[in-house]
Amino acid sequence: MTLISTGLGPLRGECEGGVTVFRGVPFAAPPVGDLRWRRPDPPRSWPGIRDATAFGPIAPQTISPRQLARSGGRMDEDCLYLNVWTPAADGAKRPILVFVHGGGMISGSGSAPLLNGSRLAERADLVVVTLNYRLGALGVINAPNRLDETSAKTSANLALQDIMAALAFLRREGAAYGGDPNNIVLTGQSSGGVAVACLMAHPDAASLFDKAILQSGGLERVIAAADAAEIADGFLAAFGSKSAAELRQLPLDAIMAAQATPVGQRILPPRGEFHPFVDGDVVPEHPILAALAGRTAPIPILTGTTAQEWKTFDDASLAADFDETRLRSLVEMLLPDGAEVDVALERYRTDLAALGEAPTPRAIASHLVGDLHFVAPTELFARGHAAAGNPVYHYELEWRSPTLGLGACHNICLPLLFGTLEVGAKLSGAGAEADAMSRRLQEAWGAFARTGDPSTVATGKWPCYDPECRPTLRIGERPRVVHGQHADRLAIWQAAYPWLRNREDAPIMMS
Repeated sequence: MTLISTGLGPLRGECEGGVTVFRGVPFAAPPVGDLRWRRPDPPRSWPGIRDATAFGPIAPQTISPRQLARSGGRMDEDCLYLNVWTPAADGAKRPILVFVHGGGMISGSGSAPLLNGSRLAERADLVVVTLNYRLGALGVINAPNRLDETSAKTSANLALQDIMAALAFLRREGAAYGGDPNNIVLTGQSSGGVAVACLMAHPDAASLFDKAILQSGGLERVIAAADAAEIADGFLAAFGSKSAAELRQLPLDAIMAAQATPVGQRILPPRGEFHPFVDGDVVPEHPILAALAGRTAPIPILTGTTAQEWKTFDDASLAADFDETRLRSLVEMLLPDGAEVDVALERYRTDLAALGEAPTPRAIASHLVGDLHFVAPTELFARGHAAAGNPVYHYELEWRSPTLGLGACHNICLPLLFGTLEVGAKLSGAGAEADAMSRRLQEAWGAFARTGDPSTVATGKWPCYDPECRPTLRIGERPRVVHGQHADRLAIWQAAYPWLRNREDAPIMMS
């Protein structure tokens, strides 16, 4: 057992392998009762020694009993807890890597087995933090009038406000865990990466974190306030004309039942109605627009995607016998008006063939949708942030799953980064080669956390991203730098995004 002194009281953690772990540390007051749909309040101090050897409850979500047991066994609205893995609770001032989980803003937790931070903390000499934040209708809702909102207690984008509260907590308390509170590296994957991008557009970003890592963020999934309001109206319709006070007293089961009733629908999975939205306050503008205008926090970032993001979702969205006719229909549906279908398809066939991947209709469709949701928005964000003079490092993760059909898919970065290969073996593999790949990723992320430059012996010199030549490090068994990768096929997508289409000074993404 390890006992530390914090600003809220003494805290007892436990040793686990080569690190010390503090689980279930409250970073905000429980968001229950009158605090439901309210900005997070500061955490309360505790009398005596608080035990921090068990995970706190995860945020309410749809989850199987088996998954819940693996994530600590408890689920509750009282969910605002974080977990810390540290090599030592001393004065070493290590970088604090704060990891924001994915799950489409409707699922996930900081206690998921894939996100066990012990190996990453030990190998990279980091303080690794994971956290819970409010999800679904409790975390992302746009209904200021129904919820009796005031400017001091805005209900907008509460999931993001929870993350901000955790960052503010670590600014105050990070040193107690052996971390440097002036070197916080905000990191997120999938919807967690979207959260990081949104917070980079917040005016207080630089006061909360110092570097950022965005992994496989579907950055197009930041929606307009009007769309979020329509979703909120559909959700709240289940409760008739109940007042804000009555809504805050509803049983959690009623909230979850209403949330499970579809009130909107995306074209393709991953589906989810409760996405971050532009509210003018927490999210002042779409983060890609902020980046292109030079209004994101002036900090170094590391960002990228996997080589075959959508393969995770192929079986749910693309029939096994997906043919050329269906491919053309999909392209016509996804591409902006006026785009030439034949030109787009030829660009994808050429690019996939150059990469050694058979350009079948199903493979082309998978890359098309992956580019729309993940690859093209990430490229735009990197370009804008770099054009403003900020250090940007761009990657594509090429490591392929041993499971047939998955390839270099979405989520494969998780067991590799955290070193949880025994948990994610079907995703990443678990042999010596997978372990070596995991260590390459951990070393690079650790180098970036310490210095702002992810270059290591294994990666070689990793050049800063330049909007003109667009260098990307392809990370696999033999990392290598390429320039202007996927340029022709990514050029298709700029006009596909409504929040970018009418922007007169929008740069041509690729040429």
